[in-house]
Amino acid sequence: MSNEGVKYRLSVVIPAYLEENNIAPTVKSLRIYFDKQPYEVEYIVVDDGSTDQTSEAVEKAGVRVIRFEKNKGKGAAVRAGMLAGEGQYILFTDADYPYEINAVEKCMELLDSGADVVIGSRNIEGSDRGRERAKRRLISKIGNLVARIFILPGISDTQAGFKCFKRDAARRIFSLTMIDGWGFDMEALYIARLLGLKIREAPIRLIPRAILPSRIQSPARTAINVLGSIFRIHLNRMSGKYREK
Repeated sequence: MSNEGVKYRLSVVIPAYLEENNIAPTVKSLRIYFDKQPYEVEYIVVDDGSTDQTSEAVEKAGVRVIRFEKNKGKGAAVRAGMLAGEGQYILFTDADYPYEINAVEKCMELLDSGADVVIGSRNIEGSDRGRERAKRRLISKIGNLVARIFILPGISDTQAGFKCFKRDAARRIFSLTMIDGWGFDMEALYIARLLGLKIREAPIRLIPRAILPSRIQSPARTAINVLGSIFRIHLNRMSGKYREK
């Protein structure tokens, strides 16, 4: 896909569910950073059927919002944003703004150098997990280990909510993804490899902040979800559902 006529250097996609308290500060923080950069940025928040005031908070912030009438899952929200983004590169990151946004510069540098997909990693040199909860760190390690063994060897961190794509790569990948909830990250990266796209990793750093109540699940439940997603991905592959038309 040619970049001729592309208005934005970067589209930032933020999937959000019940994030009325986080989304406005996140958008503000992103704007503070990107307003200082010499390129144009598009912001897209995908409200995944929130029953609170998430969409209203986004609209007040003056940002484009895609709103689902009912909750579909983070994978569905990311897919909608990725397919809607008009930037040369498309980043998705989490609504609670957990990672230092300047990592996107390294991501775009790698994309400029030939990568098609750059994923933020908490497990490579230059990364920093900061004050991450021990339980969250354990669950991340379990998820990544299972994913590496069964589906994505060589990738150190499949789960971090900080991934950047060339626009044409995003279109190709997310037009084929089918998982709406847990495991969508693994599916997207698996499809990228099937398509022969080049994946690189860039270090990311968690933002130091007060430790907030966690919604994360148990390690056992995480392992079950990872294995279930891997099984579904293999079934989709065998049935030809990841073939481009």
